Formats: sequence, structure tokens, C-alpha cells
Amino acid sequence: MNIILFFKCILIGVIAASGCGPVFILTFNKAAICGFFKGFATAIGAAIGDSTYFFLGLIGTLTIISEFSNVMTWLNVVGGIVLIILGVHSINKVRDVANVTVGCSENCLISTGKALALTVLNPLIIFFFIAVSVQILPAGVRRLPLNEIILYASGVFWGSLLVLSTVSLVASLIGGSISSKKLKMISGITGI
Repeated sequence: MNIILFFKCILIGVIAASGCGPVFILTFNKAAICGFFKGFATAIGAAIGDSTYFFLGLIGTLTIISEFSNVMTWLNVVGGIVLIILGVHSINKVRDVANVTVGCSENCLISTGKALALTVLNPLIIFFFIAVSVQILPAGVRRLPLNEIILYASGVFWGSLLVLSTVSLVASLIGGSISSKKLKMISGITGI
């Protein structure tokens, strides 16, 4: 196992979860209105979705690299462009907090499932993890054992869960007192 690569994967989870998108807002709203545990359940669903996409992206990237010897250069260029576009999109997009509904009567498993579905259905997440999985591979790596791929995907899980459970904790402490304007400011900061 490459420990530096593992910590890069944790950082990827942190970056993925830090974007003030629909799951971030749902986690915040769940925790602010329903309490920490509902927000934490939402965070788990999002972390599962993030790590699953990273896992699939890494497997797909390694398959492409092993089949075509010069593809890494093109993947780096395309991946870099996609990451820049996603950052600009995150900075420019105005998020409407009111569109994310919160239900406190549902159990934590349903909250986890909703966050997982919201993460899996977000096309920006797919592009993000395809682009990122290419960028973190050490030079010359064409194959990784499945157990290492699972381990690195778990790093993404823990990084994502760390951010979103922190969001849940903060939201449960401050309640619904944060304004829409402040949430948009956080969105711009995390996009950068």
C-alpha cells in the first residue's frame, strides 16, 4: 500500500464533500432541523456514493491505461480540464437552499438511501471522480490489486464522511440560523 496515495484519497473525499452542492445542503438541513444523527445518516449515504464512484473510476482508468500505452497524457489533459470546469461551475452556480426538502419523520436508513441516490444521480460527481482517479495515480502505475483499490476507495469514504459529519455536527449546534447568503458564500469558497 502506498500511504501517500491513501492520504491523497482521503483528501479527494474531503474535496468532493466540501462542495456546497445538494448533498452538502441536505446534510446541513437534516442536522439543523432533525438533529445530528439524521445529518450523519445523510453523510454516510453520500460517502458511500463518493467512494463507489471513485472505485469505479479507478478501475476504469486502470483498464484504459493497461490497454493503451499513450492514453495517460490524454487522460491528464482531459481530467485537468474537467476539474477546472467543475471548479468554475461550483463557483458560479447559485444554489437554492429551499429546493432541498427535509423530512424528520423518516428513519436514518431512508436518510442514508436518499443521500446515496442524490450522490449517485449527480452527473458532476461522475465527472469529478473520473478526472480525479486519473490524476492521483503514481507515474507508471498500470495495475493495482483489487484490495488496494478498495482500500483507496475507503480513503475517499473516510474523507467525505469526515467533512459531512462535521457539517452535521455544526448544523445541529447552530440550528437553522445560517442565512442563504452565507451558504452561497461558503459555496464560492469551497468551489475555489
